[in-house]
Amino acid sequence: MKPFFFSLALLCSLYSCSPVSNMILNGQSDYKIFVSGTASRPEKHAAEELQQYLFRITGCNLPVTHEVNLQDKYIYVGFSEAPASLLANINPQEFGNEAYIIRSDGQHLLIAGGQPRGTLYGVIGYLSDHLGCRWYTKDVMKIPERKRIPLPDKDDRQQPAFEYREAWYNEAYNATWAMHNRLNPSMQPVPDSLGGSYISYPFVHTFYNMVSPEKYFGQHPEYFSEVNGKRAGKDAQLCLTNPEVAKIASATVLSWIREHPEASIFAVDQNDGMGYCECAGCKALDDAEGSHAGTLLHFVNQVAGAVAKAYPNVKLQTLAYAYTEIPPRTLRPADNVTIRLCHYNYCSAHKIGGCNDHNPFIERLDQWRAIASRITVWDYFTDFNRYLMPFPNFEAMKHDVKFYADRGVKGLFAQGSNMPSQGGSEFSTLRAWVFAQLMWNPQQDAQALINEFVKNVYGEASGYINAYIQMLHDQVKPDSVYFSIWSEPGEVNYLNPETIRKADSLFALARQVAKEDEQLLKRVDLAYLPVLFTKLYFHTIGGSAYVSREEAPEVLAQFKRITGENNITRIAEGDEYGNMDKFIQGAELSQQFYTGWWVIGPFDNENLKGLVTVFAPEKGFDTARTVTGKNGLNVQWKRYSDHTSGYIDFTKIFDPSENVVAYARRTVVTDSAKNVQFGIGSNDGVRVWVNGILVLDRQLARRAQVNEDRITVPLRKGENDILVKVDQLKRGWGFYFTEIQ
Repeated sequence: MKPFFFSLALLCSLYSCSPVSNMILNGQSDYKIFVSGTASRPEKHAAEELQQYLFRITGCNLPVTHEVNLQDKYIYVGFSEAPASLLANINPQEFGNEAYIIRSDGQHLLIAGGQPRGTLYGVIGYLSDHLGCRWYTKDVMKIPERKRIPLPDKDDRQQPAFEYREAWYNEAYNATWAMHNRLNPSMQPVPDSLGGSYISYPFVHTFYNMVSPEKYFGQHPEYFSEVNGKRAGKDAQLCLTNPEVAKIASATVLSWIREHPEASIFAVDQNDGMGYCECAGCKALDDAEGSHAGTLLHFVNQVAGAVAKAYPNVKLQTLAYAYTEIPPRTLRPADNVTIRLCHYNYCSAHKIGGCNDHNPFIERLDQWRAIASRITVWDYFTDFNRYLMPFPNFEAMKHDVKFYADRGVKGLFAQGSNMPSQGGSEFSTLRAWVFAQLMWNPQQDAQALINEFVKNVYGEASGYINAYIQMLHDQVKPDSVYFSIWSEPGEVNYLNPETIRKADSLFALARQVAKEDEQLLKRVDLAYLPVLFTKLYFHTIGGSAYVSREEAPEVLAQFKRITGENNITRIAEGDEYGNMDKFIQGAELSQQFYTGWWVIGPFDNENLKGLVTVFAPEKGFDTARTVTGKNGLNVQWKRYSDHTSGYIDFTKIFDPSENVVAYARRTVVTDSAKNVQFGIGSNDGVRVWVNGILVLDRQLARRAQVNEDRITVPLRKGENDILVKVDQLKRGWGFYFTEIQ
């Protein structure tokens, strides 16, 4: 039986079981591409795109014409002059601005859609979905070569799952790439000639744009938030129950509408940060509504009412973000108001619903859906502190887009790691491409998309890249794992020395198979960059288990070469963590971290007096003696050493670890009397004694940074005693101690 089926399949292949005409065969065609002479610029560009890529696929250059001869065969780009056989049961006016249809009657082909982008996206859809073209990065694309393009009957009608689709990666803002992957970003819009974009004006955080502190605060401080009993005209919000504020804001928004007819939506958004108004009127309304979204909607609805009278079809949007995420009890958004809900600072290790950390957000999303006519989502898919830090959150990337689409969300802003200049953050090209595909059609197999990208972008090295990705993600599957968009490399479970050693081995193999292809090797090196960053990060904080002081210069040289080749000039969004030069200087600094100590604690700090209170460890060092600590605990000196980091993390050593102080002691031996420079970074306040003399006294709240304080002290020949005391005021607790050489 097997030979029979093989022969039948071969006959079907050679002669076709049912007649299908060929649009192009062996580089020849009698088809033309028709686009109306009065078509829009995006439709004319669509015809040019189709001509260009059909030529690249088949070697056949179909002519573009603006005239129809009934005797000829055509690919109709746009609805204009298409024959009735292709327009049956179609009303072109019913197509949204990005919807399209690809239809064939076996003789002609129609690719057409709504204005302004529908027809262009139809051509992109035909090339990608039907002919297999892919635009993975601005430099890597897949254009299959084919001798034959048949023209079977087809009826493919599509529109995007989200009307607004933006992925915040530098690579996704390349206009041609964005067009080919059917994104319509607002922050850096696609030009009108390429179909344009979904424009939010202004983009976000607009309170001070509407009511400017520079213009009004001097004469009218009451227009602005009352915070801790004082009006604030900086780093705060507006007084949302003041009727004059609503009038001024409404006038400003109406002027925006007149001046920016290109905008799709207008943002009436709270500023970033906190600083909401606590005046009697605002507090009373928020208390009654059970949320600061009460005063927000009270204000936004007034602006929306003014806009609706003058511009009935114009839409506004406002954030439900941070302190306004919880919906109000009774107030409802006006019909022309879109709620932009932010999935901010939830667990990044798991998809929404994959762990309990997301439950409050799911509940709030459902509550907003019940009261708002339109919702878009702003979600976060990166580590804000470290754009180059490995960040295994692909489960969220794979599943959350569909989660939003299934709940009727109208738009999605996926905030990634938008590295300035050329991009180059951790797997940013992969993330941008996968997000683009899923935002158009979230029903696709997201893992298959990831696999496809890796295979085609990393070629012979793809197996090793896949193994690296899988290794990281396997470690974050358990429900107990948590990391956030503000995590540090030392705070996550998956960047241990063993993982980094395995990553080194995988990338060594990947580089070996890629070495003959300069561009492939460059892409592999860019994927390896986060591993190098991790090693250098731990080196800068004393993690000798990741890279020794002797190995560090070679690792740093690799890091500088790859960042230079890819024009990567920053490593995070903000100045504090994003300064590339500061990071490199820290990696170049010759210093020895003191990681081995005797430690004792915790002791009481309830009245914030613990740092200046003399406890037993200041009176003498006796490892055999037990003393009374916080809450009557018996405590004594114990040894502590950790080669993975120079940070002495008291929160991992002591319990309780809030409102407490602790001590660390060690000996430094010198071969002669000399002055030595020490660097100290603490969370929070710190006192340091050298040979019984107080040499540093810093009573403050801060986050520990290496060498934040530098002191030069005289050491005697032989043994020198160092005693460190650190208090805990909020969040973390611990210290760095270095000898700067």
